Amino acid sequence: MNLIELIGRFHPILVHLPIGIFVLVIVMDGLTRFEKFAYLSTSIRLILGIGILSAILSLVTGYTLSLEGSNNQDLVNNHQWTAIGTTALFTAYFFLRKKLMAKRLAHTYTLLLLLTMLAWTGHQGGSLTHGEGFLTEGIGETQTTTETQLNIKDINQAVVYKDLVQYTLNQKCVQCHGSEKQKGKLRLDDIGWIKAGGKNGNLINTLNPANGELIKRILLDDIDEHHMPPKEKTQLTAAELVIFQWWINAGASFDKSVAAMTPDAKVIKALASFKEENQKQVKAPIKTREPIEPLDEKRQEKLEKMGWVVSQVASDDNHIRLTGYNIEISLKEALALAAENSEHVIELKLSFSALQDNDLNNLSKFKNLEKLWLDHTGIADNALKQVTALNNIEYLNIVGTKATASGIKNLMNLPKLNMIYVQGTKITAEERLALESTKSNAKLYFGDSMKSVITDTLFTKKAE
Repeated sequence: MNLIELIGRFHPILVHLPIGIFVLVIVMDGLTRFEKFAYLSTSIRLILGIGILSAILSLVTGYTLSLEGSNNQDLVNNHQWTAIGTTALFTAYFFLRKKLMAKRLAHTYTLLLLLTMLAWTGHQGGSLTHGEGFLTEGIGETQTTTETQLNIKDINQAVVYKDLVQYTLNQKCVQCHGSEKQKGKLRLDDIGWIKAGGKNGNLINTLNPANGELIKRILLDDIDEHHMPPKEKTQLTAAELVIFQWWINAGASFDKSVAAMTPDAKVIKALASFKEENQKQVKAPIKTREPIEPLDEKRQEKLEKMGWVVSQVASDDNHIRLTGYNIEISLKEALALAAENSEHVIELKLSFSALQDNDLNNLSKFKNLEKLWLDHTGIADNALKQVTALNNIEYLNIVGTKATASGIKNLMNLPKLNMIYVQGTKITAEERLALESTKSNAKLYFGDSMKSVITDTLFTKKAE
């Protein structure tokens, strides 16, 4: 880092000083109109002078920072000239203040102009730091999805660069290396810019992949100041790292599909993890239900005396979850009594309880039930027959139970069921394949779809 760069790095530290001083001056000057605050007038000129000097220092450091070329030049120019104009106005006010105060209306308009220019300059600086529209981001927006969400049906047909590499760059890199900001004179939002590289040279070296700037930076220890993304930012996952290395090692094609690049077993595993990690980030639409009156306090008290934990599912939704960890009567009786409030119950959790098949005779009464936990209990297929009556069920957890493939198959046609957690049940590998080939909206989770930690790499880095 040379001296010019060092001076520029002081801009974010200094810039807040004149802003605070100028706001203080405007407030104090406004208060001096009241006789009880007239004494403040003697201090304003000195404070304003300090503010102007600190503003000039901010202008100098801001200009040197702009020489790095890390930001959109149009935004830089806007911020630069607005800041110069604001400083000039406060300087003029320093010399003309006495004359303006003699004319109350002119003084009022002057203070409003100064405050407006100060706010606009700050807004321009915020746009440089956080991107355009940062102040109003999210206001009036109702959509729950974004254009950057991953939408890959067949991972083998995905274009490696566009659907995997560029997708990851968009998520984790273009905030600092995109159209609004180009740290290190580097842009990562388009093929042309990626091929051009940055001030430190080419990003990709297909002849010696480990020497490419992209790979070198992401392989550095996260405590290294040159590691990318920076330590405080969201890091590449293990799967993303494997995909990046595979893509570059295979020639960094910008148009080949996954299938055309013939991934090996490790890459296939990474691709599966990548798809699962990113598609889980897609925001589900907000679920709406028919409004219902709150559960009667006496009814809730009666349930809680049995040992049920009663939880409202949301602050604006009076439906409830019942959790039966500490039921003090028989579960069969507790469920029968709970069924009296079945219209309110949409979640029922009986995990790790002494539950048996014959305890669930009243389960079919819970017509509104959406989620059901029966995991780590003594239930088997007879209990699952009761679940088939729940046409609104969406989630079922039967982990660690005696359920078999036959009992689970009976659930596959439930209209809204889309998640069944079945690890630790009595299902063979052949039965699993048969269940997974069944045409159904329900997805079976066997416990091997968890994120894998991939520890080996395609490249090594020599110790210094």
